[in-house]
Amino acid sequence: MSDLRLLQVGIGSWGSSWLDVVQKSEGFTLAGIVSQHFEATTEAAERTGATAYPTIEAALEVRDEFDAVLVVTPPENHAPVAIASLAAGLPVLIEKPLAPTLDDARRIIAASEASGAIAMVSQNYRFKRAPRTVQRLIAEGVIGEVQQVFVNFQKAPHFEGFRVEMEEPLIVDGMAHQLDQIRGVVGLEPTVLRARSWNPSWSEFAGNASVALDVECAGGARVLYTGSWASRGETTSWDGDWDIQGERGAIAWRNNQITITFTSLFDTVFLAGALENAGVMQVSLDVLDVEERLGVLAEFRRAIVSGRSPETDVRDNIGSLQLILATLESARHDGDPVTLQSAAALLAG
Repeated sequence: MSDLRLLQVGIGSWGSSWLDVVQKSEGFTLAGIVSQHFEATTEAAERTGATAYPTIEAALEVRDEFDAVLVVTPPENHAPVAIASLAAGLPVLIEKPLAPTLDDARRIIAASEASGAIAMVSQNYRFKRAPRTVQRLIAEGVIGEVQQVFVNFQKAPHFEGFRVEMEEPLIVDGMAHQLDQIRGVVGLEPTVLRARSWNPSWSEFAGNASVALDVECAGGARVLYTGSWASRGETTSWDGDWDIQGERGAIAWRNNQITITFTSLFDTVFLAGALENAGVMQVSLDVLDVEERLGVLAEFRRAIVSGRSPETDVRDNIGSLQLILATLESARHDGDPVTLQSAAALLAG
């Protein structure tokens, strides 16, 4: 099958990097670009060979020139761009977070259902070797039922632009990955959470750059998360350091390395694809054809071609959005508990 023609909407700092990703991908051709800054759009179009459009409406006037839309605008513009594209019958891939509010997310989902066109969220941290390996090990029951998870995320990035001015930059932008991984990689569904956020004096952010989060999940599992974008100590990878503990043992996931410690000696002997070292199993990472955003695009294309729902379909990802918004709400109220709804209840509004 020939390449699918992609219309990209948004070419800010992150959107500009998407231009290169799309061009490197197999199965997509960058056919059009839309941005609020038409001069920058024109320059990008000249560099990539795509066609520049001043607005999404102008691009959709020639809807037959495109097979799908990539939405990389600021979150407050996700809904109008995605809904217009879906109404035109075009599948959409939306940069995380899905939307700034649950109402906007529901509107996107309704537009997808009305048109029959796919709507997917780019959760690129799922599409990497280490999280894929952890996801498989948990699904296979290697450590039994997961009952407690400890996550530590420490970085000191020097950002420019909107992130520096956000009220809660870590919760809305940085933690969005780990919060989604709680659901998509570990397989837990949060039910109640408590969060507190603060900003150390040396932080480069106007809003709170540090967070502590306590999450209760369906079935009784508990997740404790600590993170900072203003760390003065040893930093972690962008995935964070994970300690996932189950009935039979624990998975440690750090810096693209995965080890398992079992409670039983017999389990350490018979785990395929792992090497024992002093009672700890060092696990080889699963092989992937492509990772990160290239993996996202590959999943998006598979879904379009096959007609099946993608892994990070908006109907599922509204649960990850709710987790972000609930963390925000609790942090704004100094750690008050916030109850989360089931996916069915969320979709029902």
